[in-house]
Amino acid sequence: MPYADDFDSVLAELAPDWASLECYLTVDDPLRLAEARVALARANGRPVREDADHDFALTVASTHGRGARAGVVRSALRTLDDLGVTGRIWMGAAYDSLRPAPAHRYGP
Repeated sequence: MPYADDFDSVLAELAPDWASLECYLTVDDPLRLAEARVALARANGRPVREDADHDFALTVASTHGRGARAGVVRSALRTLDDLGVTGRIWMGAAYDSLRPAPAHRYGP
């Protein structure tokens, strides 16, 4: 199944009030990792350096917060599909609320 379709099914499983999501992506052919890295750059795909079960980690933001928007991630995954890079994507942790960082105050 193409990456973009897998990603859409991951988003369909989420509650409507989700705030951010960790997604993990693996590539079937290790010789295509460089192409995947370039395609995922716009979605801030982070290559995994240690021995893990995935090659890239993506943070997706719903409306605000840390991470790439879902449309940007979907566009990057369509690029992978168009290049013929195969593999799979799955959901990690999903968060449903974000607290804004406290204001920094210096002095009295």
